[in-house]
Amino acid sequence: MLVQPPYCANPFAYTRRKTRVVYVGDVAIGGDNPIRVQSMTTADTCDTRAVVEEITRLVEVGCEIVRLTVPSLRDAENLKNIKEALKKRGIRVPLVADIHFTPNAALKAVEYVEKVRVNPGNYADRKHFTVQEYSDEEYRRELERIEERFKPLVLKARQYGVAMRIGTNHGSLSDRIMNRYGDTPEGMVESALEFVRICERYDYHDIILSMKASNPQVTIQAYRLLAARMQELGMDYPFHLGVTEAGDGEDGRIKSAIGIGALLEDGIGDTIRVSLTEAPEAEVPVAFALVKKYNERIAQQRAGKQDALPVLLTRRPEGRIEIEEPRNFYAYQRRETRVVHVGTVSIGGKELVRVELATQTPLKDVEGTLAEIRQLVDPLRPEAPQSEIVQLRLTDETELEALRTVTSSLRQQGISSPLSLEVCSHPELALQALPLVQKLNLTPTPQKEREAWQEEVSCLIRAARQAHLPLQWNLGLATIPRHLVRRYGETLEGIAMTAAELIALCRAESYDDILFALDVPEVVAANRLLVAEMHRRGARYPLLLKTSPLSAEEALLQSAVELGSLLCDGIGDAIQIRAPLPPADLIRLSFNILQGTRLRLSKTEFISCPSCGRTLFDLQTTTERIKAKTGHLKGVKIAIMGCIVNGLGEMADADFGYVGAGPGKINLFVGKECVERHIPTHLADEKLIELIKAHGKWREPETGQE
Repeated sequence: MLVQPPYCANPFAYTRRKTRVVYVGDVAIGGDNPIRVQSMTTADTCDTRAVVEEITRLVEVGCEIVRLTVPSLRDAENLKNIKEALKKRGIRVPLVADIHFTPNAALKAVEYVEKVRVNPGNYADRKHFTVQEYSDEEYRRELERIEERFKPLVLKARQYGVAMRIGTNHGSLSDRIMNRYGDTPEGMVESALEFVRICERYDYHDIILSMKASNPQVTIQAYRLLAARMQELGMDYPFHLGVTEAGDGEDGRIKSAIGIGALLEDGIGDTIRVSLTEAPEAEVPVAFALVKKYNERIAQQRAGKQDALPVLLTRRPEGRIEIEEPRNFYAYQRRETRVVHVGTVSIGGKELVRVELATQTPLKDVEGTLAEIRQLVDPLRPEAPQSEIVQLRLTDETELEALRTVTSSLRQQGISSPLSLEVCSHPELALQALPLVQKLNLTPTPQKEREAWQEEVSCLIRAARQAHLPLQWNLGLATIPRHLVRRYGETLEGIAMTAAELIALCRAESYDDILFALDVPEVVAANRLLVAEMHRRGARYPLLLKTSPLSAEEALLQSAVELGSLLCDGIGDAIQIRAPLPPADLIRLSFNILQGTRLRLSKTEFISCPSCGRTLFDLQTTTERIKAKTGHLKGVKIAIMGCIVNGLGEMADADFGYVGAGPGKINLFVGKECVERHIPTHLADEKLIELIKAHGKWREPETGQE
């Protein structure tokens, strides 16, 4: 059994983490207040007019807090002019001074802003990537040195009533932390706690904490560990959530949704920023869309509504289920499962997480169904992302002949991708369709009483076993059989116990080629509970994760949150997004989510920061340009950094780095090593490509791909 400190109140039902309230100006963060949305300016902080224009645009789209970079004393002094200009416009939004390396700028900035952000990795330290063993006495002296540098800011922030965010970045941990804890979530947490303890020694508690990384998995693990450590230490500070260097476009939104959304699902997070390599005002609507569901729950709870969740976990009076979870909360560990073969595609075990997509055309429309399958599967481009299993849906007996025609036509066209067939409450149809497909996705008839239900299930199992065909049990609230509804109700526990009965019946028939898939509103909680129940019974069956957004607008964020959260916990062996989107969009979204979790790279991985006043070139257009030239390099990781504040550390995971070195100059990196310096911007793109070629990672784009 894996003994882990708990990081949330209930992993199977939404409960917000309890925190103190910290005021940033007039904006209350934490407690039972809404989850706040903030962003950051990109203009030079000394350019008052440009900064004020950016802040105005941010406020117009609802931004509640605005952060500005303050790299020097001159920038800090200009905050006074910015505040005065905003006041003339009638804008009262709280400002945050972002500090790296410059304690003197922090001490001046605190006179003009409502919050100051410090990075414990570089406030009093410089990173040299040196290896050094620190004795306990040497480590203690280092902490004393840090306190001497940090204490003046703590005292001044307390004097002025200014809040502080102690924001750890995975990419800028100090050498001292790296040598003791390594490049780990534990190191990130301890880095922040060192600064928190100094604050508390001087009776300063207006603190907010953050644990940012460019890898959503690391982000999730670090915040969870921080929440657990807060609970152990009796601390209750609010958290600011974000995934740093997330990038732009769909990829940036997906990475942010995975990292932020996974934490929000567990009630962790009191304010968020979605960091995009785009105009600052583009971040705000995405952030509001992410927090919408959780803020609605918070509002319901504030209004005294006990049932703020769309689905009950259990009927038990205590409202909890005590069951051991096999998840590793603080390090990635894929759930162990058996392998199930679906035609030529294997699911589970150590296989890649698979993509299964469903046709939206009714099966009786044979030509329409065939056309849609050809969009989901391209036999001429087997290396391109495509649906690895195609699901059809059989609704009545009249569609059986259509199914035969479709499968025959696919063979004639040379399309051999495995087919799965969804059959709801028609066991006789499922039996007739067995020879035509490679997997049956079934829902036993829930209206039957126990003996009849069990007999139906056993009959299906025997037929599938005889045909050597895998079965996928599709379960949801409406599929819980009557005898279990009477005991458990239409609850998540009822779904888990339905799975338990199906497992017992499969074992009785010595049949192991089964998978499970859940159709539920609470995707994360339901799948966690199912995994825990299977773990309790020693069942290692693969899971297909389903998400069903109601609209195209909701599809990207909802799918990324629900699928990404589970995948980052090692749960899930295949995914299926059911949304009103064209096949090409569903394929792209599915593989982009797998890319965002870093479980399956199907294209170049870009790590690009969101730009700020420190940025030494136009980050947005540069990122777009480099992506256009190198986006076809499957599995290659390229970091594009405006400056070096988070650069080297966040690039530790990248193969190549493109980093601003001064006005009009770029440094190129291989891993953490700078290999070419001060390259003129107009030459840097080609130099980067030459570098990629020199390391054997370049390939020419396919026709029409560039």
